[in-house]
Amino acid sequence: FTGRFIGTEPTWNPGLLDSPAAEAIVNLYLATYPWPPFGSDTPGHDAMSEALGDVTPNDGYTAGWVWSYPLKAALEAAFESGDLTREGMVKAASELETVDYEGMLPEEAGRFSGDSNDTVFREHLIVKPDPEAPAGVSVLEESFVGPTAEAYDFAEACQAVEEE
Repeated sequence: FTGRFIGTEPTWNPGLLDSPAAEAIVNLYLATYPWPPFGSDTPGHDAMSEALGDVTPNDGYTAGWVWSYPLKAALEAAFESGDLTREGMVKAASELETVDYEGMLPEEAGRFSGDSNDTVFREHLIVKPDPEAPAGVSVLEESFVGPTAEAYDFAEACQAVEEE
């Protein structure tokens, strides 16, 4: 096989570089990441590393940390409104207009209000296996948007749910 395998962030595990398939992985595998990999230089990555302490780098940590920002924003909004009940959390989350990802995602990725076609963040990074990088991958291309994602019209749900 002389083609290329392309996975998304959860398909990567740095242990692949120690496997019998390492040479093929390094030569034939790329992945798309929504955020920079473990060890990147952003305030969010720095906060994550400080909180984690001495761990084996893995982008499972990065994913969990990034996805905590919307919850953190909703908790802060509910706290500010004085309503930390379930209903208050739902209201706060549904009213979020922006989320600050501390540089782990670009500012425009944190917009949650307005027309979906204008606010949906469509960019990804392309990463490649890199035995010298903290979690085994380094950025090959930043801000990649494929033609399908770029042209997609968010006018309606992509899948209809049929009621029984």
